[in-house]
Amino acid sequence: MNAEEIAALIGRAGDEDPEVRAEVASELPAALSGRADDPALAALVRLTSDDEARVREQAAFARGQLAEVDGPDIRAALWRRVGDEDTETHEEAVRGLAVRRDPGAVPLLAALLQEPTAYVQTFTAAAVLGDPGLLPALRKFDPADPGVGEALGCCDPAARERRDAAAGALLDVVYDLLPSADAALVASRFEAHLTLRLVTAGGGGATWNADALLVRAGGDPRRAAALVAEDRRGTGLLAARAHGALRGRSPSRRSAACQSAIFRGPPARSRCYLPDRRPAPDRRSR
Repeated sequence: MNAEEIAALIGRAGDEDPEVRAEVASELPAALSGRADDPALAALVRLTSDDEARVREQAAFARGQLAEVDGPDIRAALWRRVGDEDTETHEEAVRGLAVRRDPGAVPLLAALLQEPTAYVQTFTAAAVLGDPGLLPALRKFDPADPGVGEALGCCDPAARERRDAAAGALLDVVYDLLPSADAALVASRFEAHLTLRLVTAGGGGATWNADALLVRAGGDPRRAAALVAEDRRGTGLLAARAHGALRGRSPSRRSAACQSAIFRGPPARSRCYLPDRRPAPDRRSR
């Protein structure tokens, strides 16, 4: 999106038609530059206080879930929408605070998990926040339901420690297999999982969801490294070497941290229900 298109989009934020303003709110995250004085960000913040609930809800969702930027102004705007008379706007604000790891979101997110319906986005936000205080509410759900297992694992300190140790062991094996490569475990502020990032000497690169990789490998770092080797070079030799690379070693954790700035479209609004509760009518149109 070029400067002229961004300016036109910001101008439409003041359109008389609330449907147009809601559409603008959904598109503004793609125009954000990451600067504190970004006019697109200011327009998005203004839309969260729109007179129309539909616009506020869309703006809160866009700012909270799609716009991977953080700062005092963003959080203050989200907090202003907590307790909004429109339930959906309130929920989006709570989830937006949770994915920014705001500790004040813990009791608010726990309350959302007590509602008759719980959206997958709520479990995703719980996983990112990773607070043990959410465990009592999360344990009422089936771990096999979408998002629940990840949230339980991320909020359980012991499970998270096992996950981190396995990811660290995976990184050690990858270094053994590809010593000339630059490998790191990346933790994004806005995501619950760890990412394995690999850049080879030739300049090629690839990323994997380290958590998903370990799940595919049954929790075995050697097998997970074999999957990486198969992806990178497609040879059985490296895969075979990976299975024995950890024997006799004490893995040392190598890690890196960064903040993702990738914009993603809104995920599907699928839901999980508590086993003993019947779903309430769905008021959402999307």
